[in-house]
Amino acid sequence: MDIEQIKLVSFRGRVAYGISCFENILMALKYNPNDWRGVLEYLWEFTSTQYLDDWIDVIVELIPENLMEFSLYDENEFERLSEDEFVYLSKLYVNIDNTIFIILRKIYELGISHAYSVIEGYGESSLNSLQKIIFFMNQNNFPLPDIQSFLIYSIKENRGWGDKFDGIKVSKLIN
Repeated sequence: MDIEQIKLVSFRGRVAYGISCFENILMALKYNPNDWRGVLEYLWEFTSTQYLDDWIDVIVELIPENLMEFSLYDENEFERLSEDEFVYLSKLYVNIDNTIFIILRKIYELGISHAYSVIEGYGESSLNSLQKIIFFMNQNNFPLPDIQSFLIYSIKENRGWGDKFDGIKVSKLIN
């Protein structure tokens, strides 16, 4: 993976790339994409959200290690996840491969890497977060998405954030 190419991709595009890595893991592990549709829809909201806080609020609730702290919905004050979503995700997460836990945490970390800050230069914080995802993918022999299709999301747009786009159209699993 050429870091010089990733430098050209906007923050939204980098998060989209991270989500595409997650989709590649789901495919490699032969998980049913329909089982993961809700999680993917929430993740892809990043690319079109007006307010990062809205995305952060839901993702922090659905990260497996956070959600699995509770055996009952009423044990926590969930702000975005409904009780039905909590029950569904609790069952989904019970027997999943540990790589799912790790990649979802890494996508969250990527998504918050520029929270409440200005993206300067090439956005070093998100570059570092994305490099960790790429390293994780390579270390576990998961295929990387082709960076070429993400170059259209330019770091020069919208002060590094990039213009909003419909991530579902980029998805390989739910579009």
